Parts: sequence; structure tokens; C-alpha cells
Amino acid sequence: MSLSISVVIPAYNADKFIIRALASIESQTLKPDEIIVVDDGSTDRTALQVEEFARHSKLALMLERQPNRGSSAARNNGIRKASGELITFLDADDLIYPTFLERTVSGLARFPDWAACFSDRDIVDVDGKFISHDLDHPVFRKMAKKTMGGGFVELESDGPFSNMIAGSVIPMTITCRKSCIDAVGGFDETLLFNEDRLFFLQLIKRKEKLGFFEKSLGVWQRHAENKTSTSNAINAIKYSDLILQKLVAGENSLNLSPTEISDVQTARRRLASQWMYVASRTRSRSTIALGHRLLTERRITVGCFLKAIGRYMISPPKG
Repeated sequence: MSLSISVVIPAYNADKFIIRALASIESQTLKPDEIIVVDDGSTDRTALQVEEFARHSKLALMLERQPNRGSSAARNNGIRKASGELITFLDADDLIYPTFLERTVSGLARFPDWAACFSDRDIVDVDGKFISHDLDHPVFRKMAKKTMGGGFVELESDGPFSNMIAGSVIPMTITCRKSCIDAVGGFDETLLFNEDRLFFLQLIKRKEKLGFFEKSLGVWQRHAENKTSTSNAINAIKYSDLILQKLVAGENSLNLSPTEISDVQTARRRLASQWMYVASRTRSRSTIALGHRLLTERRITVGCFLKAIGRYMISPPKG
């Protein structure tokens, strides 16, 4: 495998996890050419821990610092600094098993028309107890796939875009060709949540093929700091709606078909009801104003609005 590899890790207040992530890279059977950790304005000891790890590691490890601008900006910063033909993205609170790089890089070497290769992951709770496999998600399971041999599977070209509109089901622990990342312009820095969804939708619309190794080669640990945690639910929905709005507006020049535009608009209506439910259940102060806007836009019904207001009035708002 002669393809050069850069690992990019965006990190914000990750001092509880960053050493574990770096150690998992150090244990790889195929070592990367470089690791770039982008400290996204952390206020804890993240940067100090990275520097300490670098002093004792044989890996080529670079620490980049930036003001807090979000993981999209951090990844883009790492991409600009990366010299590898392949870029592996790893979140600071995740880890990869020893053969992750060997498997994903071999997949990209074997299938030169693949833009990226990922694997299944073990989802564990805060104590490390196994919950499920990442690719057991029902949306991912129903996607058309083609077995390629040797444990590798290719996502068929028909269906991934429409399936992914409602939410990304592809792990962000992934190895991508840098040329394909550059072709879609990297990550949208206006998105502070769910930025990976738009990135993958852009790849898919460029007719890029995605492949994966069907066994678990990494770990995603659920904890309170996750962007996908319950406390971040409102922001996740807000940025999901922004992504769908960008798609409809054609801001990313994806040349959507009429069917795809209809699918996006349907997803926005469904998301609006979910948005109202979460806002009212969490007693968000934005509930009434949000409901009025969505009602005016005809994305929710009067019944949905009244139910949400009823839930909201049960107890005082939390913020």
C-alpha cells in the first residue's frame, strides 16, 4: 500500500478522551504518515495532553490551534495542513481498532473508484458497555449494497441520497481520498452540527462511490458531551433544517432532480413536527416563536402547534 495517510482529529475540550484516541492510532498495524490534531479553542488540557503524547510517540504528530469555530472549520484546517493522499477522520472521543487503517486503506487501494471507505463500529455507553453496532441503523440496512469480497461492500448508486436526507448513517470515522474532499470543498463551516451529512450528500451527488468493511473496526462512545446527546437535540434539529434549506435553495449546486427536491421538502415538514416536539418537551423558550414561524410556513398543523404549547405550559421554560 503506497498511498500516504494523514489522520485529522478535531478536538474541543477533549482532555478526557484525546489520549485514548491517539493511542488507538499508535496501535495501528498500518501506521499513518502524520496525525494532525486541531484544537478548536479548547479551555481544558486538550492541547497539553497532545503535546505530552507527541513527546513520547514515534508518530509524526502535529498540533494546530484555532479559535473555537466548530468541527467543520477544524477539519478543514486539518485538511489544508495534510500532505496525505488519503485522510482518515477520527473524532477525539472515538477510537479505532488496530486494523482500521490497514483495512480501509486496502479497500481504497483495491477499489480506485471509491471516494471513501469506512467500517462498522461498536456503540458503547459511558461505561464502555456494548449497546449495538453502528451499521445496524435501519436506514443503512435498507440501502442497496453490493458484496465485493474480502469483507468489503459497496453502496449501490441508487438510493443513498434520498435515504441520507433525513440524517447521516455513515460513520465519520472514515478514510477518504483527499482529491474527493477537495472536489466538494471540504466541510461547510456555517454548520456547527450534522456537517457530515451535507458532506456525504455532496459526495453522493458527484456520483462518487462509497465502500465499507462490514466488521467493527472502531468504537463510538455515547456520553453527555456528544453532539448527538439529548442536551444538544434542539441544535441538531436546527442545523438539520439548515442543511435541508441549503439543499432546496441549491446553495451547493447539487442539481437535484424534482424527486429529490420533493424528498427534501417532505423531510423538512417531518423535521418541523419533531422540532416542535423536542422544543416543547425540553421547555425551550423558543417554543412559541418557533411554533408561530413553522405554522406560518405551513410546515406544521394547528393541532401540532396546540399540542406543543400544551406540553410547554406544563412547567417553566429551561432556556
